[in-house]
Amino acid sequence: MRMLPGLLLATTVAFAQVGTPTIASVIEALRAHNNARALRLSRELARVHPADPRVWTLQGIALEGLGRTRESLQALDHALEIDPNNIAALEAAVQIQFQAHSPKAERLLKRLARLDPQNETTHAMLAAIAFNQKNCSESVKEFQRATHVISDNLPALGEFGTCLFQLENYKDAVQVLQRILVLEPHDWHSSYNLGLAQFHAQQYEEAIETLLPLTQGSESKVEALNLIAAVYEANQQTPDAVAALQRAIALAPNEVNNYLDLATISLDHGAYKVGVDVVNAGLRVHPRSAALYLERGILEVQFDHFEEADADFDKAEALNPVQNNSPVALGISLIQQNKLDQSLSVVKQRLAKAPDDPVLNYLLAEVYIRKGVEPGTPAFQEATAAAQRALAKKPDFALAADVLTELYLRSGQTRLAEEASRRALKSDPNDQAAIYHLIICLRRREGSREEVAQLRQRLAKITSMQRQEREARNRFKLVEAGVASPSPRDRE
Repeated sequence: MRMLPGLLLATTVAFAQVGTPTIASVIEALRAHNNARALRLSRELARVHPADPRVWTLQGIALEGLGRTRESLQALDHALEIDPNNIAALEAAVQIQFQAHSPKAERLLKRLARLDPQNETTHAMLAAIAFNQKNCSESVKEFQRATHVISDNLPALGEFGTCLFQLENYKDAVQVLQRILVLEPHDWHSSYNLGLAQFHAQQYEEAIETLLPLTQGSESKVEALNLIAAVYEANQQTPDAVAALQRAIALAPNEVNNYLDLATISLDHGAYKVGVDVVNAGLRVHPRSAALYLERGILEVQFDHFEEADADFDKAEALNPVQNNSPVALGISLIQQNKLDQSLSVVKQRLAKAPDDPVLNYLLAEVYIRKGVEPGTPAFQEATAAAQRALAKKPDFALAADVLTELYLRSGQTRLAEEASRRALKSDPNDQAAIYHLIICLRRREGSREEVAQLRQRLAKITSMQRQEREARNRFKLVEAGVASPSPRDRE
């Protein structure tokens, strides 16, 4: 049934007059779903009262009921020309524009919110628009003004919970997700998302209680096992975490993250040999996993197996040279897409036009390193000069500092390599390559063992933290961005 604007109903009696047609008779026809009669009566009424916005609002509703949306909006626009603040006309126009995903809906809704700030439906619709615009801060603010009207609305609650999670407001997300689970008590994703939010809110016991049913029986899924393992470990239940990951690996040997998580637990608890064995098992299934080679390299560092670690780091870099939002990912794609000789030619051509460009100079040094330039050769000198130019033009260019460190290490200039690696870390404290290079430098000159130990733990922690952040972003499964907004009827 078509919802009639509330204010229009409230003022019906005041307008009713002797004889027909009347506003009451138009509303009666609309309630009877007789849109054709309602249109005829409203047009007759408009001839008698052409300046009354209610008449045009009813005409717009009748036209919309007949599927004549364009004419409906014209009638409603006319009502708003007569009275720009007419709530009844605004409500009717908003319903049409919102359902059509029109950009005009937001402007009309904001006007409605100013005129009737207590209208929760208006705020719920504004929240849905903000959600589709990927503006979670605004969406949450509007949903918080519409808590009653969305209390049983799964699409709206889903958007609300998603945004709270993305904003890392985990405690409030838990409350919303608990309500969703009440409405969908047997939905796997609703339970999973609640457990995930409880985990991030550090409600470990509650998260285990929520997730445990998802990990039992023939219906258990690898994702739930992986998540509950993280909860167990955070709750200092390491044996349970290990058992959950072992089950996950057995169920899905092709999932890299389970090997990585189990290796990380081994690393955190000093069981380095166990960690290496786990990674080796993963590499037998995934021989081209950069993440596994990186993890094994970190474990090898703990044994002081620097040659083996270096080989693993080189392999990881070769498999995935662009790490975590590199500022020059587009430039590096030239190296990935072409042979090294071709890449070198392209970079030099660009450098001829922009000889001081820091990114191009970095790329030149990077290509030469990948070609295996030897110290003392003209190519090596050219690579070193290019890296130095990149840093001179962009002093905080961590990747250029990493490349220069590598060149200094190859030529035995340990002191300069140490300075370059510390410079890279100053620009990017989470630069894994710089940390590893600094460890090498300190070992070569018999530097502080205490600092080396600290750097090893820092390297392991950063690697684990970055992976966990990626997993946190990818784990949440409730509502994907871009889902169509629920209709106003769904929200009422």
